[in-house]
Amino acid sequence: MPFLTDTDYEVQIRNWIKQIIIQRKEDVQHQAELAAQAEMESYLRQRYDVAKIFSVTGADRNALIIQYMVDIAIYHLHANSSGDLIPELRIIRYNAAKDWLKAVAKGEISPDLPEKPDEGEGNEGTGNQVIEFGSNPKYSERY
Repeated sequence: MPFLTDTDYEVQIRNWIKQIIIQRKEDVQHQAELAAQAEMESYLRQRYDVAKIFSVTGADRNALIIQYMVDIAIYHLHANSSGDLIPELRIIRYNAAKDWLKAVAKGEISPDLPEKPDEGEGNEGTGNQVIEFGSNPKYSERY
């Protein structure tokens, strides 16, 4: 079942404009949504359980994930229809979505998303090990 619904788009784009962009081909919209989801997962995968995030349906979905996924999908739809004529607003919103995803990936922003379970739980000595690199100070043996 797709993560986004047609009503999710209504906040950001009028339906008749969306129909022009997708050329009344629902598979084009579906492919743009899949691309947007894959792009978001690539940023979120390291810290969050993306399977849980994108398997939720209805009102339980995270509003920011919906908003930014719609922004990314609309950007890809515009790029598909006329790559050199993407509206400035769509470029700004797409870049804002990417900036938010980068900040989430770095840990600067902590959205209310299910975190990825620790892979090393119950396994002592595995997982989060710290390795320090360096060397001793250089000494000169010249007289």
